[in-house]
Amino acid sequence: MPYQISEILTMSSIERKQILQEDSKSILENMLLHIGHPDESIRDHQNLRLFLELMQSDSLSVVNQQFLVSQLTQPSYFYFQIGERDQDSIFQRSLSAMWLTAIIRNDASQLFLTSEQYEEIFDLAVHYLEKEKDTRGYVPGKGWAYGIANGADLLVACIQHPKFKLELSAPILQSLRDCFWKDSVFVDDEEEKFVAIVVALIRKGIDEKILIEWLEQVFDSLEYSRECNGYSPLFLKARTQTLHFVKSLYFALKFKKLTPELQGIVLHFISKWS
Repeated sequence: MPYQISEILTMSSIERKQILQEDSKSILENMLLHIGHPDESIRDHQNLRLFLELMQSDSLSVVNQQFLVSQLTQPSYFYFQIGERDQDSIFQRSLSAMWLTAIIRNDASQLFLTSEQYEEIFDLAVHYLEKEKDTRGYVPGKGWAYGIANGADLLVACIQHPKFKLELSAPILQSLRDCFWKDSVFVDDEEEKFVAIVVALIRKGIDEKILIEWLEQVFDSLEYSRECNGYSPLFLKARTQTLHFVKSLYFALKFKKLTPELQGIVLHFISKWS
């Protein structure tokens, strides 16, 4: 008889490792089955909790984690019904991103994923921010959706990974720019997640001039939209979201003492558009 998630949560770390050695596939398949469950008590308080505890206690073997990656990168998980708005499918996508983030962070020190596996996760992460249309944070009665934020966390983990190459920065910045035009203003500190992407690129050594050029293009898009469509609802939301981002970016750069020239450009745009 397969173990239930609630039953495994009551076990000790040693007991968990033992049953994973005996029957890891059915246990992980059961966990994957509940990864995007619309009931927060099952999805987060049991399933996610167990996954994180297994990761923190090093109970998941390399084979286990590679199996999870092979499943989570399938269309039925990370990209499950991508493009939907206000549907429970967001939980499947968002939690897939969160699980992949934990695995990528673990792999950064152990390097058990192949280059092809890392590249697949990175490619999915970059395009996820572009394709995700459900911008909800907390969903009353169901818990945290937070797809955009979890997608951004995954992208940060990919950038911080040893296999990341700076020449892959352009699609990341384009995807980030797309987030400002979601016809929504984020209200759950998502802009802090966006800032973390830029800071991760800076710490990897991206040329400051590339970021300055990108920021100029971000505001050129606002200017163009205003000229063509006036103060449309989409423009106003994009303007507000962009300003939220650059204000957070300015203070992050200032406090971390990073890219002084970029700081000046950011401050210029804040002054101009506020």
